[in-house]
Parts: sequence; C-alpha cells; structure tokens
Amino acid sequence: MAAVLTVTLALTLYTIGTVKQQRSRRSTLAVRSWLTTGVVFDIVATALMIVASKSLSPTLHGVLGYSALALMLTDTILLWRHARRAGEAHVSRGLHVYSRVAYGYWVVAYFTGAALVMAEKAAGS
Repeated sequence: MAAVLTVTLALTLYTIGTVKQQRSRRSTLAVRSWLTTGVVFDIVATALMIVASKSLSPTLHGVLGYSALALMLTDTILLWRHARRAGEAHVSRGLHVYSRVAYGYWVVAYFTGAALVMAEKAAGS
C-alpha cells in the first residue's frame, strides 16, 4: 500500500512540474523542484515495490517502471543542466518535446502497471 501511495504522489508531483514547464517553456526552480521531488518519490516507490515483490526477476511491469523512471530522471537532469547553462531562459524545442514525451510515457507506464497489478490480483483471487 505504501508503494501505491508513494508512486501516486510521484505522479502528482511529475504532473505539476511538467504542466508548469510546458506552460512556461522554462526550466524554473519551481519546475525543477517539482520534478526532482517526483523522481525521489518514484525511486522510493520503486524500492518499496521491489521489497514487496520479494523478487528481482524482470517483469513487464518492472521494465515499464524502470524505463519510465529513467526517462523522467533524464528529463530532470537535462532541465537542471539547462538551468545551470542558460538560467531560466526558454528551453529548446527538443527539450520541450522530450519533457512531454517522457511524461506521457511515465503516465502510460503508471496506468499500465496499475492495470497489470489489478489483473494479477483478480487472477489470484
């Protein structure tokens, strides 16, 4: 249950950060803070899920989750790097699009993971 709450909080934080970045087209401190906190919560949720599953064998859910986390972590790092180099200047079109794609993939992975877990529970009951 803790993993579900933590990953849902990560989704909320990612959503706020991504929407702010998409609207402003800037890598503001607020955007970077929301996304960084989302990454931290996503890492904690991933660790909780690994502990709860008691297995390190790869699953579809795991591959989707790890790859989505990697995309959001990369997006956050790129936005921090942009801010270090250019301050709060507009982000490039490429980074702007990458942020949208990374977020979209993460959302798809979130709901796919939820559906897979619910299907497993339904099959097991």
